[in-house]
Amino acid sequence: MDAQAGLGVFEERCRLSAEALDELSRRLNGYRASADLGPGWGRGVPGDWLSALLDDWRSFDTDRFQLRLDAMRQQRVEVAGQTLHLVHVEGRGSSPLPLLLTHGWPGSFLEYLNVLPLLVDPGAHDADPADAFTVVVPSLPGYGFSGPPPATGVTGREVARLWHQLMTVGLGYDRFVAHGSDLGAGVTAWLARDQPETVAAIHLATPGLAVVPGVRTEREESFARAVQEWTAEEGGYMHEHATKPATLGAGLSDSPAGLAAWIGEKVVAWSSTRPDGSPAFDRELLLATLTLYWATETITTSLLPYWAHRHIAGAAFTAEDVSPVPTAISIFGGERIPFPKPPRELAERYYNVTSWAEYPTGGHFPAVAEPQLLARALRDAFRPMRHQS
Repeated sequence: MDAQAGLGVFEERCRLSAEALDELSRRLNGYRASADLGPGWGRGVPGDWLSALLDDWRSFDTDRFQLRLDAMRQQRVEVAGQTLHLVHVEGRGSSPLPLLLTHGWPGSFLEYLNVLPLLVDPGAHDADPADAFTVVVPSLPGYGFSGPPPATGVTGREVARLWHQLMTVGLGYDRFVAHGSDLGAGVTAWLARDQPETVAAIHLATPGLAVVPGVRTEREESFARAVQEWTAEEGGYMHEHATKPATLGAGLSDSPAGLAAWIGEKVVAWSSTRPDGSPAFDRELLLATLTLYWATETITTSLLPYWAHRHIAGAAFTAEDVSPVPTAISIFGGERIPFPKPPRELAERYYNVTSWAEYPTGGHFPAVAEPQLLARALRDAFRPMRHQS
């Protein structure tokens, strides 16, 4: 316990609520299907796909899931009145580099579990032991085992301040590197912008970049049109999160089927696809993610970052004020519903881009779909930082 900073770090065993799991079973068994709007995903989640997912959820082994949770080193941190959950894994190497990984929505710390062994013990996975990381994976406020944020949520910049306190005061890392995707990319960007003396470098996976007003390049104009079209067809979820999270949360918190449909449809849409056409997001992981949201009752609070970004002044990351921190960007593709891919020149309006790579696979969840590829990208991005003082 750091009395001066009021920041405590405690070893934690995170338990899935037995009462919540019993209620989940009861409600899954009482599922009432909605009207069938036909096959395909054009009008949202198909009824037959959802019914099959719920069948699998009924037989999901929650005891096995709990054992997997118990096998991780988990900690609880109290910082600035916020309770944070994290997974903390020491690297195996001569001088592991501290690495902070931040997830997004509808993800959780679970999406990084397959890539963790590759990062903390590269020597056991046909890579250089000198590239080892000590990895910290916190859960965003209001996600999983982290405590709830204020009712208005917290912005990415505010989360970045919490992360800085967590890493420096709580865990004692004077200098570290960071990676983020989705909402996590925004948090990581603010961390680099506000804490360049502490953050040695960052890596962003397919970051969301706001279209800039005024004069644009041809590629930026093309990207702007693609973003407008994508938002009109696919952005309804985001608008609902940002405007009426309580209304949406009331339904998702009460209905496992609603929760499964809302999250499952996005997982299928945003994952890259395997050769057989299935999403590169394992069914077991999807069921574990759904169970985590249900058991911790965090689906409503998980929507609040969108509300905060829309309604709290200064939440948006602005262009033309480039952070000095070296920034590696990887653009992952192959989603069933492709995201607009930003051009490098737009990214350079926001970041000190030191490396840029584009991959045909990985999608919105590269740690899940392509853990080897992501691990290699992180090793390459952060190798120059290992010998800096």
